[in-house]
Amino acid sequence: NWILLEISLVGKYIDLFTDIPCDLPQIENGNLPQYYYSFKSYYFPMDKGKKLSYSCVVGYTTESGTQDGRITCTAKGWSPVPRCYRKCTKPLLENGSFYSTEMDFKIHEKLQYKCNPGYLTLSGAAEDTVQCQPQGWSSQPSCTKTLGNCASPPVVKNGAVLGPVLASYKNGSWVEYVCQYYHILDGPSTVYCHQGNWTEQPTCLEPCTLNVTDMDSNNLTLKWRREELVFLHGDLIEFECKQGFSFLQTAIPSPGRTQCDQGRLNYPKCAIQGKAIIFLLHF
Repeated sequence: NWILLEISLVGKYIDLFTDIPCDLPQIENGNLPQYYYSFKSYYFPMDKGKKLSYSCVVGYTTESGTQDGRITCTAKGWSPVPRCYRKCTKPLLENGSFYSTEMDFKIHEKLQYKCNPGYLTLSGAAEDTVQCQPQGWSSQPSCTKTLGNCASPPVVKNGAVLGPVLASYKNGSWVEYVCQYYHILDGPSTVYCHQGNWTEQPTCLEPCTLNVTDMDSNNLTLKWRREELVFLHGDLIEFECKQGFSFLQTAIPSPGRTQCDQGRLNYPKCAIQGKAIIFLLHF
């Protein structure tokens, strides 16, 4: 008998430290039936396996989204832990609309919205979804005005865009221009799409091509022999007069020198040496 009693006591001793009795749960924003509070000492602590019902106050729900919940006493305490979560009220949304007409949403419930034409979500999409979480909505629904796209980049005379040309470019996109051979790029080579408009485009400055007929009519030859008669914008070109001719504008330091200016060229003039120009003055 003594041995059986000792074993029984040891078993009770082990149970006291392996099983945690379930006391009256404290539920924030939730309640148990009133009689549990009135007769607490009678009902608690509860034995393992016992079940208990609770309800959330107005504006709160259980994690499953119901007003009432049910928990079970286990060796580790109440399971699941009784909690009441605040419902999420439909947020304000400008320049968009919600698919749902409900005003309150339970924990973990999702709410989908779309933006009006010309507006996008923060992620750049036409619509998005937010979720009701314990701390509130996962994010604030927002629709912002879209920054206008740009049409194909402007055509630059004697220039071209590197790569394929698209019909439409998103805000912030950029293209790069290059000029044709012998042309000099003046201005920014990279052009950006900014709120529906392209930033300043470059220009391609044209070269000058010597005209042999114009040279002959002005009695000119090139001072320095070269195969090509093409000069870039800004290049200095030096002429000299044909044999038996001299420059008319002898007052300037270098009468045979001229400069290429965006495809335009002023040829110096040469006249026969010793030829005098007589002005007749009438009184």
